[in-house]
Amino acid sequence: MKRLIAAVACATVLIASVVACSSASAEQPPAAPKKKGKKQPTPTGDPLYSLTLMRQGLVMMQQGRYDEAIEYFSQADRIAPGNATNANMIGLCYLRKGLLDQALAEFNKALKLVPVFTDARNNRGATYLAMGQYHLAEVDFMAVLGDSTYPHAKQVHYNLGLTYLERNDLGAAEEYFRRSIKPPDPMYNAYLRLAELAQRHGELDHSKALLEQAKLQFPERTEVSLELGKLLMLMGQDDEARPYLEQVIADQPSSEDAASARTLLGVS
Repeated sequence: MKRLIAAVACATVLIASVVACSSASAEQPPAAPKKKGKKQPTPTGDPLYSLTLMRQGLVMMQQGRYDEAIEYFSQADRIAPGNATNANMIGLCYLRKGLLDQALAEFNKALKLVPVFTDARNNRGATYLAMGQYHLAEVDFMAVLGDSTYPHAKQVHYNLGLTYLERNDLGAAEEYFRRSIKPPDPMYNAYLRLAELAQRHGELDHSKALLEQAKLQFPERTEVSLELGKLLMLMGQDDEARPYLEQVIADQPSSEDAASARTLLGVS
């Protein structure tokens, strides 16, 4: 059986910064055998044409054009029904639109078709987390970590950290966030959450060290610069904070982060 491998980076979604993934493999229908003396099917009647539609849907999804992406994936499913990848992708589009019930239905459909579809299980866990159903989210994330071949374990650790943070289990949250910053490829948002936990415990110097480490790892991330500037202001180190806040304004002048930086600096 052929597989479609959609190499799409994991994306951060919704207010809770849950990480959902679209890089997954799912079973595809075999190529239709060619028969002599018979007219070959037109593209819209060929099951393999569904792969083209899926790729077009991925492009739309990467551009944030979720309604158009859903239409492409739905059309692909009408041509070649029973492909779990289509359901997973449609679910991701709904998740990024904040339509959680629709997203959950699609991820359930994908898992019914392919029970070992790990991306769909992670995405369902992300949906449960966004819905505040923390126990169900935890069950799905733990099941995902049981797949030793899954390439996005750090993202799942981060999702579990968010789950425990929402349940106010700060020790478990910290443990899983720390797993998310282990090299290679640490996650910048896990640094932010660890810095937040350190501030909750009154450990401002430790929080500063975490944010400085994140800044070294991710110099282009304005979120890190903003949080570091805010913390330095809180610590009374205004002169040290200013360059970070000014960088946020220079890099993304029209963003909400820049507006926050201007407020902190007292400029319009």
